[in-house]
Amino acid sequence: MRLIVFFIYLVINQHFKYYFMKKLLVASLTLMGTFGFAKAANVLTVHNLTPCPYTLSTSGGYLMIGPGTTTFNSPSTLNFEGTKIMYVAGWPNDGSIGVGIGTPYANSMGMPTPACLTTSTFITASWSQASPAANATLVIF
Repeated sequence: MRLIVFFIYLVINQHFKYYFMKKLLVASLTLMGTFGFAKAANVLTVHNLTPCPYTLSTSGGYLMIGPGTTTFNSPSTLNFEGTKIMYVAGWPNDGSIGVGIGTPYANSMGMPTPACLTTSTFITASWSQASPAANATLVIF
């Protein structure tokens, strides 16, 4: 009789142990996945209202944009917090302006004018972002 009770105890104990371990594993994976997504995942939307193409230097690398609206997702470990907008009007007369969460407005007045820009002699950029982890909007005009 003792052997049967001991065997039932082992079966129940093992079942409980595996059930508990499975729940612990699922909870751990869920928590790690949530942390991975929440750590850095913002979106940069660029509205280029000029006819010129630009290169953006961001924390996630270089991004090429043309006229119109373009959307970029940040790398998994970094957030978009600012960018340098680079254009080339002919070497060595290249120009760039920087905007971001700390400097939301800039223009290229006094720098070389891109050849594709016919309506003005400089470009202006405006950055909108509530916090470093929030989505960002860049308008170039």
